[in-house]
Amino acid sequence: MNETNYAKGITAQNLRIFLELWPLVAIGVADTKKTINDCDDRLIDKEDEEFIWCYFYELPTNELIVLLCTGLLQFVSLEQILDWFKQMSDSPGNIGALPDILNQVHEHFDGRPSPTKNDLKSLRPFLPEISAAFIAVQYSLYCVLYHGCFLNELIERARSGDNKALIDAIKIDTSVIGCPTAVGIISKATRLQDMKFFAKLKSAINGKKEKLKQENFQKMRLVFEVLYEAGALRLTDKQLYLLFVEELKLYTANSKGGGSDKALRKFADTYMKKNATT
Repeated sequence: MNETNYAKGITAQNLRIFLELWPLVAIGVADTKKTINDCDDRLIDKEDEEFIWCYFYELPTNELIVLLCTGLLQFVSLEQILDWFKQMSDSPGNIGALPDILNQVHEHFDGRPSPTKNDLKSLRPFLPEISAAFIAVQYSLYCVLYHGCFLNELIERARSGDNKALIDAIKIDTSVIGCPTAVGIISKATRLQDMKFFAKLKSAINGKKEKLKQENFQKMRLVFEVLYEAGALRLTDKQLYLLFVEELKLYTANSKGGGSDKALRKFADTYMKKNATT
């Protein structure tokens, strides 16, 4: 029997492999961030040590990715980056080739010789922006697990007057309060003495994300974002059950301790709401 195609050639097997790969990506991101923090005294000039990244959230997500890739040209040839993107574009939903590409990326950087002092000197002017863009991308990807969209999209909604989107963004990265969009909203709330807003702001800065930490729900939000980016408008109830209950086994329906079909439908419509119809 042929596998169900959910969007742009994406099957449950493609998504299963992607979800298995995701923790490795997260580990790689965390390791790179640690390297930036550990080596900033040697790699970044003193005056640039306090580099900031919040203003990157004002960019559309695709522009942020392009900016990061442009910065990577200091370490990887344009031909190599284009080849990785071509492998992605030629695979189902742009995710089928990710395991192979990730291995190629590791091999590329593992095979590079240690930078000389002259190398570091020539790279130093670019490192603050590259490092800041990398951290912004990290938090934006992290946001997908909790809110089903990139952090940049939350800032875009906040610019349109959605204060809840701003609060959700601050829960992911407190530095969001430095964004021009956030400064504008906070200034308005100050002028209007909006105490309810400031109570939510304080909670966002100091609060925890306990309600959103369930691993399976994080994976489901990630799947919805992948499908949305691949062009899926809305999954039918049958597709939802097949994908999340039978294939990926991320949701247990109609059993003790499990959820209901209606709850799964509501969850799906919430995290594909950009194009959802009811």
